Amino acid sequence: MAAHMRGIFSSQPGQAAIRLLVGTHLLLLVQAALVMWSAPDLGGLRALVAMIFALALAAFICAVRGENGDDRPHWRRRIRGK
Repeated sequence: MAAHMRGIFSSQPGQAAIRLLVGTHLLLLVQAALVMWSAPDLGGLRALVAMIFALALAAFICAVRGENGDDRPHWRRRIRGK
């Protein structure tokens, strides 16, 4: 019997894939913060690092928060009475 792969792009991703993704976003946050803290004279690159930090922070918050478990369309919930 072949093992079923549950990667991050599958309909039900595995717990290990989600933890890896959250961990990499956290690592990106730490790296961007360290670059901004240690090198205040980045010039034009400071805006780029700040945008990367904002994107990583938003992705990390979304990954930690998760999504609603009921992903059926709203019209289907009304029809079935659930």
